[in-house]
Amino acid sequence: MKKLAPIVVVMLGLMVLAGCSKPPEMEMSAANSAIDLAKKAEAEIYAPAAYRTAMDTINAATAAKKEQDGKFALFRSYTKCKEQFIRAEALAKKAEADGKAEKARMKEEVSKLLGLAAGEIAAADSALAKAPVGKGNKADIELLKGDLSAIQSSYQDAQADFNVEKLHAAKSKLDVIRKKTQALVSEIELAVVKAGPKRRGK
Repeated sequence: MKKLAPIVVVMLGLMVLAGCSKPPEMEMSAANSAIDLAKKAEAEIYAPAAYRTAMDTINAATAAKKEQDGKFALFRSYTKCKEQFIRAEALAKKAEADGKAEKARMKEEVSKLLGLAAGEIAAADSALAKAPVGKGNKADIELLKGDLSAIQSSYQDAQADFNVEKLHAAKSKLDVIRKKTQALVSEIELAVVKAGPKRRGK
């Protein structure tokens, strides 16, 4: 029995090592699934920092696993990369949640901007339609009509982007549209002044 004791100890040691050397397949699969869900939630667009952190963590875990895979079986230890995969899963879930929340917030913001821009364009259109035309401003009025038409076309593009949830693109266009519309209103006021007092009074 005394001779068997060292053998038993060695066997137990080998069993412990074998347990440590088991690849964290379940943890890796869970982390990858969480990353896929974060991608579907467009976290890369709406929560880029959180998404990047999750990706960096899963990439580090994958690299650590590959390193252990290349070692002799009895010397493998997947403890570190297992912990990294678990952390990557949690980070990916956070990125997914952050992405969904930011997208919802931005969608509401862009929706409001569409309403504001539509009102401003309508006001500019009304002001231009009422603007008197005289010898001093006829050419200006025609140019302003062209500018307004271009703004209306840009607004339709922004609306189309919003409809397919290209929210950043829609917001950028709306910011430009609102500035151009405000400038257009100022130009219409100048054109009215050019028409002269008699024309303005008609």
